[in-house]
Amino acid sequence: MKKENTNIETVAEDVKTALKSEYGDKLKSLLLPKDDLCEQHKEVLAVVPSRSIVSQYLRFAKENPNKAQEILIKNCLLTSKEEVLADDGMFYAAVGLLAELIPVREGKFGRL
Repeated sequence: MKKENTNIETVAEDVKTALKSEYGDKLKSLLLPKDDLCEQHKEVLAVVPSRSIVSQYLRFAKENPNKAQEILIKNCLLTSKEEVLADDGMFYAAVGLLAELIPVREGKFGRL
């Protein structure tokens, strides 16, 4: 049985409360690994990407993927942005999690 990770650097409760009142349900907590063994994590707060941010992201996704990823980080992360931008491991972990937050619903075809 794997031991639950207790090495998590969390965001202060007053910051969480303030951002929660501003962003509501759009605010998400991301746990990013600080080391290659994923033994230490840092909590960062992010907002779900809006339609305009997703549009900017998709505009650069094929021709300049690094710029596209930076668009997600710079526009969605609310805490520890500079630290994430400076660390490749945290950067790519955050990009992956933010991409999963893009709101996509699956539609169904109806009968005529």
